Amino acid sequence: MRPVYLGAFVVACAVIYFFTMRPSTNGAVYRVPLAQVRQDLAKADIPPVFGSTPLDVQARGIGDAVVWTVRQGREEIFRYTADLKVEGDGATRVKVKMEGTGAYAKRLADKPLIRDMYLIAMEERVASTLEHREYDMTRVYPAMSAAVVSNMGNLQASADQAAAASERENRRNYEKAYRDEAAGRR
Repeated sequence: MRPVYLGAFVVACAVIYFFTMRPSTNGAVYRVPLAQVRQDLAKADIPPVFGSTPLDVQARGIGDAVVWTVRQGREEIFRYTADLKVEGDGATRVKVKMEGTGAYAKRLADKPLIRDMYLIAMEERVASTLEHREYDMTRVYPAMSAAVVSNMGNLQASADQAAAASERENRRNYEKAYRDEAAGRR
């Protein structure tokens, strides 16, 4: 895909996100009894939006909530909480929230669009679990695009740092090769 088309796609997704797709403030109602919601969600995993970072996740039902505690190594970095409320006969309202801990809490507060992407991804995990369907990543793409656009400066800085480190390594390798050749080593 040409970079221009990719850029236009990312910007279009970001615009769609800003005007239509925000994390739900009131939650969503599912035609599933509260006890079944608690049981189903306690078996659900977190959404696949955290890259290759190995995370340890523990989900458990606690009263009228399901909590997913997410750790990296031994340190808890955040938790999702799905608050459950009976909403009529055989229906349950599910409201998802995310709370970071320590330095991760500050990063989430500093990057609200990234936090929103994580919330929308988890809302989709809840919906797909309770509606007994496959997780639909396309429902997360607009929020993901907005998060990428909002973090573009950091991504560019990271790429620049990686390029500079690669250049330094190449320079060291060339200098070593010249020294080795001058010393008669091959």
